[in-house]
Amino acid sequence: MAKLRGMGLAEAHPHRLAMLSDRPLQRHVPTAAGIAALSDDVLRRHPVSRQWLRLLAERLDGVALVYELAAMIADADPEEDPVRVEHCRSGPYDALITLSGDRTLGVVRQGAMLSSASLRYRIRTLERQDVQQLPHVTLIATDSDQDTRRAVRALREPSGFHHSAVATLGAVIGGGARARVWQPTRYGRGNTPAIKPDSSLAWLVDLAGREAEHPVHRVMPKLLWAWRSSGGARATPPRPGDLADAVATRLGSAEKRMLDLLASWPLCTTEQLANLMGGLGERRANQLLRPLRRLGLARREGEAHVLTDEGLAYLARRDRAAVGTALGRWSAEHTAGDAYAGTALRALASQREHQRGLSEFVSMLALGAARSRDHQLLDLLPTHRSQITYRHSEKNYAIHPDASFQLGHQDEWGWYLLEYERRAVTPKRLPERLESYARYFGSGRARLDHEGRSPMVLFVFETEHAEDAFQRAAARLSGVPLASATTESLGTEGPLGPVWMLPASAAPEGRRLHFLHELHFCKPARSQDFQ
Repeated sequence: MAKLRGMGLAEAHPHRLAMLSDRPLQRHVPTAAGIAALSDDVLRRHPVSRQWLRLLAERLDGVALVYELAAMIADADPEEDPVRVEHCRSGPYDALITLSGDRTLGVVRQGAMLSSASLRYRIRTLERQDVQQLPHVTLIATDSDQDTRRAVRALREPSGFHHSAVATLGAVIGGGARARVWQPTRYGRGNTPAIKPDSSLAWLVDLAGREAEHPVHRVMPKLLWAWRSSGGARATPPRPGDLADAVATRLGSAEKRMLDLLASWPLCTTEQLANLMGGLGERRANQLLRPLRRLGLARREGEAHVLTDEGLAYLARRDRAAVGTALGRWSAEHTAGDAYAGTALRALASQREHQRGLSEFVSMLALGAARSRDHQLLDLLPTHRSQITYRHSEKNYAIHPDASFQLGHQDEWGWYLLEYERRAVTPKRLPERLESYARYFGSGRARLDHEGRSPMVLFVFETEHAEDAFQRAAARLSGVPLASATTESLGTEGPLGPVWMLPASAAPEGRRLHFLHELHFCKPARSQDFQ
């Protein structure tokens, strides 16, 4: 690459992405001279035109993760031949990766902005295709363990000649091509999947090779043109600096993390955002917010911060989510009645005290975990990403925790669902809320949804009177691991302190979070029970 840059045929731009490296990486693109040297035909056959560069620049962070996955696939390929990566303009796939011998793997990446419903739609689109329109193996890479479990439950095997697997992208990149983190479709639905639980990427590459050798693919060769990128007659070469002007290359990894936090936890104060970033000072938090405001991606609303429409559009395009849907739910533009235009953001703003209390809790939790040598916080998900749907007694149900997270203590992990209660504190509403959790745990789905262990359900109340009423009601409920705390005790000791009260008959004194699972006889180690 140094020689090509020296000849003026390629140029490099710095790109920062925390999941890949703590240091800036270099993204290379051909210059106009480089494209001219390859002839005009390259504009039609490869994504090097100015139009394509703009599309890829808008989703550069996602494209970088796909390239990392492709590099791992190439490393796992025993043939050690060149790998072709083709990005998809539309359709369910983010990219198609082709190895020698026409072995194909399709990549579907679910970023934080792509909802579970949208991912299910993409999965259903794949299931409607015949074997000629599908790669040999489809890899679905999600943003969190919770997303992985939802995707596993949504998957069905569309045919006997196509195989799908799901994994959390962070676990794949952190563990490498031989990490056993890929999960198959559910067993017990028609044909038994060829992919076993806890498979590795290297094994899936081998599976694609064995599948490509099946005689059926000689009779019905692959027709993947529908998903592949295709150039056009009006394509124009890129101009110098096109990639340098992209938001993805102008922001650092810390600024991108701040942008993601604003998408997950809108209406947070500067102090809360600083805590969510791992205990930054307010001065440093403001330094990270300043370029977001300068680029028009975020703005201040009183003491709180929100994303602008430009910020939402950038994140949606990065994750190939629908921009219109994102704006319809989260736009911070004001309507004629001075309400937020986004329906979800408007709902949060209408319960400002509840949202402020919830944001304060999660920020204290993140700060406490960052300062602790023994704790590790993972997958701290907001309300709109914590919803759990399940089926019980031939009916569909859903629970809507205010937040969910995994907390590790000395390598022992537990799952937690949080309810910050300001309304369900009356003698009528409190039993109704508890009954919804009793139904969920009674269905048997709670363990299956959380790696084979029951999650702990945490209730936070603003008064001791409300907590006492909860304790009495919870004491009559069996089979649901419950604990509660008040905002006063949390403000004094923090979420990791001895503030959590079990139902009256279980223990009279406050407990720390990592002790709660031991009292409920949950497994102490992380498992991989995906079903």
